[in-house]
Amino acid sequence: TVLGCLWIVNFAVSTAMMNSLVNGQGLLLSFVVMILTVLSPFLAYKLAVKHRDVNCGGAMSFVEAWLHLAVMYACAILLSSVAQYVYYGYIAPDFFTSLADGMEAFAKNSGIGVQGMGMFIDSFNSMGAMSTGDIVLSQMGGHLSRSLIMTALLALAVKRNK
Repeated sequence: TVLGCLWIVNFAVSTAMMNSLVNGQGLLLSFVVMILTVLSPFLAYKLAVKHRDVNCGGAMSFVEAWLHLAVMYACAILLSSVAQYVYYGYIAPDFFTSLADGMEAFAKNSGIGVQGMGMFIDSFNSMGAMSTGDIVLSQMGGHLSRSLIMTALLALAVKRNK
């Protein structure tokens, strides 16, 4: 739950950052997003070590650590996915379309040119054409792949033999 709440905060700051970047601002918010992203595995490690030391008598095998971390990450993915679904479905259903429009206007006004930002504009337009469920599922896939890698690495660090 704690890790999921961190991811929800990171998602909220990320959406604010993306809206700010369209206006040519948002560097401070991008720094905050980076800190929150880097903080996530450290928090997962600390929570797993606390579980190992308090609930497992200070010892935990690799498989036990991996399972604990996998469940922790799965809960975080589910919590953040619910928040994303609510945001993209009800709060800002036109989020990506407005981002594409804002990015195009920024590219024209700043002199970068639409071609220089074409990859971003096309990506936001394609995301805007997707359904809310498809957007959330695609982001869940990214979370899942990163989480599996982090789970294996963190389980190696958390395990401790008796």
